[in-house]
Amino acid sequence: MGKFRKKPKGYFTTGEFAKLCGVKKQTLFHYDQIGILKPEIIGSNGYRYYSVLQFDTYNTIAMLKELDIPLSYIKEYLARRNPSSFLMLLKEHDTLIDEKISELLWLKTFIRGKIKITEEGIQARHSYIHIEYRPQEHYIITEYSGGPNNIDEYSAYANHLSHCHQNQIFSPYVTGGLIAVDGGYTSENYRYSHLYTKLTPEDIGYSSVNITTIPPRAYAVIYSTLGFNPVCSMLPRLIDFAVKNNYIPGKHFFEDILLDSASRSSLDEYIVKVALPISEKPQT
Repeated sequence: MGKFRKKPKGYFTTGEFAKLCGVKKQTLFHYDQIGILKPEIIGSNGYRYYSVLQFDTYNTIAMLKELDIPLSYIKEYLARRNPSSFLMLLKEHDTLIDEKISELLWLKTFIRGKIKITEEGIQARHSYIHIEYRPQEHYIITEYSGGPNNIDEYSAYANHLSHCHQNQIFSPYVTGGLIAVDGGYTSENYRYSHLYTKLTPEDIGYSSVNITTIPPRAYAVIYSTLGFNPVCSMLPRLIDFAVKNNYIPGKHFFEDILLDSASRSSLDEYIVKVALPISEKPQT
């Protein structure tokens, strides 16, 4: 312990050093207490003083903490530090940072996808039909063999999601369902012929699973802002819309959930989007 009663020249008080490091004094007190960064001098008045050379040590601690390394490990490293171990540490965590950047970029893409879907759901107008033109799209599609009851559908959803996750697919799009135009619905209910997940460009690059590519095309689209119950009556309306406007309807309806339990408390409040592929009749 030093004999200083006044601050020695070239040193910082705890408050000054904390300000230099951009942290609270309590952080330095804690580091001192656990022996990870002790002040270089303690005066006879009990005041702690840090040298400017300790700023590099603090930066190393802050860097390792940012990488979620426990303070106990940092303490062990500082106790046996040398140029070789420091170089090894830097190289190791350079790789970890690259992995963290990749994860954050994926998360950013995922969130942007969710923002786009949610904005469309908020703007949806119930029962309004319009034509939507889509670019080339990519899907993972699995066959559905269950009935129109919730138990079968939930089980199929779980299996479909498991299939996607096993193939490193974590899409922002909620699992959708294909409904056959011919025989896939009645006035009271409907059943899926397939389940699907729409992919982002990033998903395509990471996946080796079979991917279905759908070329650019037009769709007749209708929204239900009252959940799934109105869908049965909406399906024939899309067919009628296509026929009246001189379009050839596709073989399946695409049913997507835009707003689900993440933002809605009831199934009757889900925003459901139904799209029917359409193509122009050839001119004779």
